[in-house]
Amino acid sequence: MASSVRIAVDAMGGEFGPSVTVSALINSLKRHPNVEADLFGNKAAIAVELNHASSQVKNRISVYHSDIEVCDNDKPSTVLRNKKDSSMGLAINAVATRQVDACISAGNTGALMALGLINLKTLPGISRPAICTTFPTVEGRTYVLDLGANIHSSAGQLHEFAILADLTARLLDNIGNPTVRLLNVGVEDIKGSEELQQASLLLEGDSSINYVGFIEGDGIFEGIADIVVCDGFSGNIALKTTEGFANMISVILEDLVKKNWLARLVLGVFSRSFKDLKNRLDPSLYNGAYLLGLDGVVVKSHGSASRKAFGHALDVAIEAAAHNLPKALTPLLQAKLIDTTN
Repeated sequence: MASSVRIAVDAMGGEFGPSVTVSALINSLKRHPNVEADLFGNKAAIAVELNHASSQVKNRISVYHSDIEVCDNDKPSTVLRNKKDSSMGLAINAVATRQVDACISAGNTGALMALGLINLKTLPGISRPAICTTFPTVEGRTYVLDLGANIHSSAGQLHEFAILADLTARLLDNIGNPTVRLLNVGVEDIKGSEELQQASLLLEGDSSINYVGFIEGDGIFEGIADIVVCDGFSGNIALKTTEGFANMISVILEDLVKKNWLARLVLGVFSRSFKDLKNRLDPSLYNGAYLLGLDGVVVKSHGSASRKAFGHALDVAIEAAAHNLPKALTPLLQAKLIDTTN
């Protein structure tokens, strides 16, 4: 594991730009004294936020100006043609040139994927990267992918996602033999699309993967799988539904406490438990997703992320960079490819 880490931050990405990205970075650097950062974006806007940083933190930040921003409605092809020198493009290029160990952006997902593929390429044996993050469960957490990078995925790509997540869970969570399931409309063998049926056969035939069958959406949170594999369409819906439900529960609980004196009394008695529950349901604590399969660490944050949420995404990027995740995955993938071709 690396003793020091340098990350690139697309300061202009997301709905709030530097007011969130730079502010969250300042707080993150306070917590991680071994981390340095390169900020990419409008220097004037970045400088406003850096005024709030101590000299010790400022000394660990370098700023690179770009007056080009990737917009949410930009098509990936347009970004590749006209916006390679945007704050997002420069941040990814910094990973490609080994100037930094990782980059993070809250910007346009399609553009981030396209720039990542052009600048970094994929790891050996991987045709397409997948967006991967962790969901909370009653047992801890589970890796879920793909969450939106690939709306349609072939059986072979679903198999690739399972391999990537299996190796990642082993490296980052020290899980000896992660259980893998495919997200489906039912757990019966006959359920699901042709791609899911074929992917299931591929996983069953892969002795290196601990594949244990299909899983429905509600099963993700039961802790019965370390890894859940799906196409980007289903995964993104599951992600957004989860976040919306968690927010709804939090609002309901707070509203109940405000309106009911008995609830306030109970809260006083069980305040620590109530706080723990809110923390476990807080979507911001699960912000930050790997573009898993790229030959470089790229982390995607939600565009609407708060400072707290973007801070957690920074933690994800720092952890992946400290483990040098792509470099660690490469020999494992190459060894697997040799095994499957013999």
